[in-house]
Amino acid sequence: MFTLILIGALITALMGVALKFFFDKKSASAENKITNTEFGVAMAVMLVLVIPFTAWIGIKVAIHNQVTYNENWNGWEVQAQVLRKSTSEDGFMRHYWIETREETYWDDEEYTDSKGQKQTRRVQKKKNVDHKIPYTTEEWDFVVHTTIGDVTIATGYLPENPNKYRFRWLVSVPEWKYESTTGYHPYYLTVKDRLDHNNPGPVTLRMTYDNYILASQSTILQRFNDSIDKYKTAGLLPKINTQVTGYYDADRVYFVGGVSGTGDWRNAGRRFNSALGQTLQGDLHLVIVPADKVLDRDNYIGALAAYWQSAEFGKDALSKNGILVVLGARDGKVAWAAATTGMPMGNEHLMLEIRNSLQGTPVDAEALLGNAYATLQGDGVQVHNTQGALEKIIWGKNKFQRVHMTDKSGNGVGYEYLLKELQPTTGQQVGILFVVFFLSGIAWGLCIYLGPDTYRQIRERFGRR
Repeated sequence: MFTLILIGALITALMGVALKFFFDKKSASAENKITNTEFGVAMAVMLVLVIPFTAWIGIKVAIHNQVTYNENWNGWEVQAQVLRKSTSEDGFMRHYWIETREETYWDDEEYTDSKGQKQTRRVQKKKNVDHKIPYTTEEWDFVVHTTIGDVTIATGYLPENPNKYRFRWLVSVPEWKYESTTGYHPYYLTVKDRLDHNNPGPVTLRMTYDNYILASQSTILQRFNDSIDKYKTAGLLPKINTQVTGYYDADRVYFVGGVSGTGDWRNAGRRFNSALGQTLQGDLHLVIVPADKVLDRDNYIGALAAYWQSAEFGKDALSKNGILVVLGARDGKVAWAAATTGMPMGNEHLMLEIRNSLQGTPVDAEALLGNAYATLQGDGVQVHNTQGALEKIIWGKNKFQRVHMTDKSGNGVGYEYLLKELQPTTGQQVGILFVVFFLSGIAWGLCIYLGPDTYRQIRERFGRR
């Protein structure tokens, strides 16, 4: 920070000296010059207040940007709601027509009086004004409330049977024109039907969180593996899937190298993760590879974890709540298993249990992941686990525990020390200095155009004439 302040002060001083020299030579008028007093006052304000404050704020913003990453939050649907929003003329609505009306307004007009003097008078004029007139008295928004946040499905739909809601009774709604945005949204009806049958659906949303380890400019805690290129060339390293499709659907089951399995993996994976996120704040990525093509499971999962937390994926790298499980499949069964998490430490017993307990399990969605579900309970849900092999392990005696970046338990030091070591990147420092340059320009501009009068008023106020 001291270096930034020093460079900022140098920028401000050089700019001030250059402008002072320029205007001293260009103008004979004192009104357009930077006086020595103005120069001193401006430099003092910049050095004492503006530059330090700008550097402090800039560093805070830069560090926050460095540590902010994306992760999946998983939960369940709770309620489907129609928000009925009243419309008004010239208001915010989706469906309207334009009505042009002649309106009267007052304007100032210059004229020359009988003595040849220019005068101003108020005159009444008319002009055509366009107004937005809604077709209906209300429009509908569709929102799904979930255990992890609200999701807007659609906005600005005309009500069902819109002509019953005419804003102007003599103007009918052209239903044929707005058929696709009239009535209840199809997905809203699907969700409502699920909830009416007490069968909430799984939800995944992308959220931000702080990861000091991935942001750290030290390589001590960063993962490295020299086999990444080898596995990529062989087509055995999938890219991490961070995409949420539809409204809140995400698929984190990966079949690699031509291997396959039985069952509905997408649905089982979504339900597994929603149960995991709701109860244990975790996020499972399940990778299934041919056991005959991946002979060293430890090297493979190390390469995959390092790849998923590399700069290639930036802010979408494997998150701290991520659980990475790799299964080697042979003849439709699990030949071997390996697991790790998005954190360098924690859940070691769980990882070991996954490694030693899944051999021989059929490569079947329900056999491995089960069919977790939830039921509505009050304002939330009650999660119900089933008998999937991975389910029983992750919720078992060594159940997953989310590891925090800070030490919230009071034991140990956590990873807070990494935050204190972070510094703005070169690009961020240039950005901070650019802001200082911009503010310096404003300061010297005020001296040039407002300085003399302002300084004179200050002197007069304190009786210094």
